[in-house]
Amino acid sequence: MVPTLVGLAAATAHDVALDAQVLAVDQDPEHSPTVAGVVTEQRPEPGIQVSPGQRVLIWVSTHGPEGGGGGGGGNLPAPPKPTPLAPAGAK
Repeated sequence: MVPTLVGLAAATAHDVALDAQVLAVDQDPEHSPTVAGVVTEQRPEPGIQVSPGQRVLIWVSTHGPEGGGGGGGGNLPAPPKPTPLAPAGAK
C-alpha cells in the first residue's frame, strides 16, 4: 500500500517508502535525496494498493516555507553581544 509521503522531509520519505516496499522517485532530476526538502506531491495517492517495488513519484520543494531554510532559533533569547576588547597596547 502506498504510504503518505507529502509533508515529509525528502530523506524520510524515501525511507518510509522503502519500509512500505515501494520506491519513491523524485521527479526533479536535479534534486538529490541528501538535499533538504519536503515532499509536496505524490503519485499514486496514499492508500492505493500497489505491487512491492512499485514506483511512487514524488515532487520535492527545496525552497519556501516547506523547503527548509534555517529552522529558526527555537524561540530562545538572542545570546549576549561580545564585550569589546581593549585596543592593542592598552593596559
